[in-house]
Amino acid sequence: MKSQATNYTVSDKATLQTRMNAALPGDTVTVTNGSYNWGQINFTNNNGTATSAWIVLMAQTFNGVQFTGSTYIQFAGKRILITGFKFINGNTGATDVIQFRNASSVAATYCRLSNITIDSYNSDSTGSVAGTSPDIDNKWVSLYGTNNRVDHCTFINKANAGATVVVWYDNNTYPQKSTTTLHTIDSNYFKGRGYQGANGGESIRVGTSTTSRSNGYNTIAYNLFEGCTQVEPEIVSNKSNFNTYKYNTFKNCFGGMTMRHGRYCSIYGNFFIVDDATATKSYGVRLIDKGHKVFNNYFEGLLGNKNSLTALRCPIIMYNGLSATTDTTDASKASGYFPADSSMIAFNTIVNCSGGAGIVLGFTDGGSNTFQPLGITIANNIVRMTTGQAAYNNPSNTLLTYTAEGNVYNAPNGVGLTSSTGFTNTTLSFGARTNGILTPPSLVQDAATNTANYTSLLNGLDVQAQTRSAIYDIGCDEINGTGSVLAYPLDSNLVGAGKPQLVMPVQLISFKALLVNKSVQLKWQAANEINFKQYDVETGTDGIHFSLLSSVAANASTYSYQHNAPKEGYNYYRLKMVDKDGSFSYSPIRTVNIGKGITVNIYPNPATHDVTVDLNGTLQPQTQIILLDASGKQVKKLAAISNTVNINIERLAKGMYQLQVVQQSKTMLSYPLMIVQ
Repeated sequence: MKSQATNYTVSDKATLQTRMNAALPGDTVTVTNGSYNWGQINFTNNNGTATSAWIVLMAQTFNGVQFTGSTYIQFAGKRILITGFKFINGNTGATDVIQFRNASSVAATYCRLSNITIDSYNSDSTGSVAGTSPDIDNKWVSLYGTNNRVDHCTFINKANAGATVVVWYDNNTYPQKSTTTLHTIDSNYFKGRGYQGANGGESIRVGTSTTSRSNGYNTIAYNLFEGCTQVEPEIVSNKSNFNTYKYNTFKNCFGGMTMRHGRYCSIYGNFFIVDDATATKSYGVRLIDKGHKVFNNYFEGLLGNKNSLTALRCPIIMYNGLSATTDTTDASKASGYFPADSSMIAFNTIVNCSGGAGIVLGFTDGGSNTFQPLGITIANNIVRMTTGQAAYNNPSNTLLTYTAEGNVYNAPNGVGLTSSTGFTNTTLSFGARTNGILTPPSLVQDAATNTANYTSLLNGLDVQAQTRSAIYDIGCDEINGTGSVLAYPLDSNLVGAGKPQLVMPVQLISFKALLVNKSVQLKWQAANEINFKQYDVETGTDGIHFSLLSSVAANASTYSYQHNAPKEGYNYYRLKMVDKDGSFSYSPIRTVNIGKGITVNIYPNPATHDVTVDLNGTLQPQTQIILLDASGKQVKKLAAISNTVNINIERLAKGMYQLQVVQQSKTMLSYPLMIVQ
C-alpha cells in the first residue's frame, strides 16, 4: 500500500504522458511554466476509484502553462483532476480541445476539469457568415462517461462552429436510452460566443436528438453567459431527460435557454438580464416536449420578441409539436418538435420586458407543428411588460389546455388570452435594485394562490435560495425571505478560472421509501457531494414533527437505510442533508402506511407524471386500485394483478386525490395523493 503522495515535475509531453499513465491516487504531476505546442496529449490511468484521492495534472502556477498551436488533451480513468492550464490562440481543426475519453474512445468517469482557460482557440477565427455553409466544427470540451465535473473554467471568444461544452451519451439509437451521465457543469464563465453561422453556436449542449430519450440527471448551475452574440438562438440546449438548470446568469446575450429535446427538466433560480439596447435577440426559456418545470426565475429587460406576438424569443415560450403524435419511435422524427405537455410555469418574475408577450402558449414553429400542448400550469407569476401583452395563445390553438391562478400583470395590451381567469391586472411598481434584482411591489407579499400545492416544487425557497414565509409571495423573490442570500446575478469576479470556489449544494436525484416485510427500506441517490458531510435520516408520524433515526456519512452516490420498527399507520420520512460547514437542507417527504392487513407504499407523492403503488400482503381476487378526485369522482380504476402497480397520471389535473385499495368491494385503505403537474 502506498504510504504517501508523490509529486512529479515535467516539461515535455512524453514524460507527462508516462507519469499520468502510472500515477497513483494522491500523486501530482506538475507541468513547469512555459508555452507549449504539443499536439495530442493522450493518457489513461486505471489506478483511481470513484472515491480515491485525486490524481492531479496541474500547471506550475495558475495560467503559467499556455498551450498553443494544435495542442489538445484526451484522457481516461477515474478521479483525475486537470487544473490551471490556459489554451490560447490555437487551432485543432475538427478535433475537440479537451475530451473526457482517450484516443481509443475509453471514457473518463468521476473526473474533473477545473480552473482551465480556453481563449480564441478557433479552427476558423472569423466564424461563418450567417446563412452560408457551416465552417469547421469542433468542441472545446466534450464530456463522455459519467459523474464528471467541469467547474470554474473560462471559455471566451469562440468563433467557429461546434458547441463550447457538450455532454455526450453512449447510445445513439433513438429512442433507446443511454447510460445516465450525472455530470456537473458549474461556476464557469462563457463570454463572446460569436459564431455567425447557423446551428452549432451553443455554449452548452446536453445530448443530441438521437439520445433525447436518455436520462441525464446532469446539473448545470452557477454559470455566467455574457455578451454571447452568436446567430444560434440556443445558448444552452437541452437534449435529454431529468436535467437541472439552476442559478445561471444570462447577461446581454443574443439567445437563451432551450429545452430542445428531452423531458422532465427543472429550470429554476436563473437570471436573464438585458441592460444593453443592442442585445435585441435576447430571450429566456423555450420549452419543447413535456414535463418541464420553470420556477423561481428572474427575467428583466428582454427584447427578443419586441415586435411580434409569435416570435420565439420571449421570456417564456411553450411549443406545439408534431401533428401526428405526442411521441414516436420513428428516428426520422427524433429531431422534430414535441408539444410542451404538463409544463409548469410558476413563481417567476418578468419585469420591464418588451413584447410581443411575456408568456407564449403553443408556439408553432414554421406552421407544421399543430399538436397542441395539454395540461400547462401558469401560477403565481409577476409579468410587467413595457410593450405588448402579458401572455398569448394563438386563437387557432383550440385544443390547448391550461390552468392559471395567482398571476398578476401590468401590460399595455392586456393579458392576451381568451379568458383572463387566473390573471389580475394591476399596477406593478418595482423598487430599488437589491442583491442584483429589482425589488417587487409590496402587493405581491403573502398573496400567492394555493401555496400548499407548490411547496414540494419550490422546496420552500425563492430565487435567492432564501426560505419563503408560510404564505408565499407571488413571483421569484420572497420580500421577507429568511436565511442567507445564496444566489444572485453573477459577474466575472465570481465565476470562471481563478475565481472564488462557490459551494454547490448536493443534488438529490431520487429518494424512495419502500415497504419490505413490515420494514421500511429508504433508498436515495445523490450527486455533487462536494464539501458535503452526511445525511440525517428522520422520521415522524404527522408529517410535521421529526426525530433522528440515524446519520449516514457521505461516501458514495447511492445509499440505503432500513427502518425495522415503523409504527402502525402513516410513517413520514425525510433526509436532512448536512454540509461540512454546518448548513443543511431537507429532502421531499416520503410516506408509508403500515396497516394491519395489506399495506401500501405510494411514491412519488406529490407526483407529476407517474405513480407507483407497492402493495405488501396477500392480494385477494379482484383487488382494485381506485383514484378519486377532490369531489369524490372516480378518475382511475385498475386491477391489482401484482404487488406493484404503475399508474400514469399525466392527463389528470393538479390537486388532491384519494387512492383507495379495494378488496371484495370493501375499501381496505384510503391514501392521500397530490398531483402537482
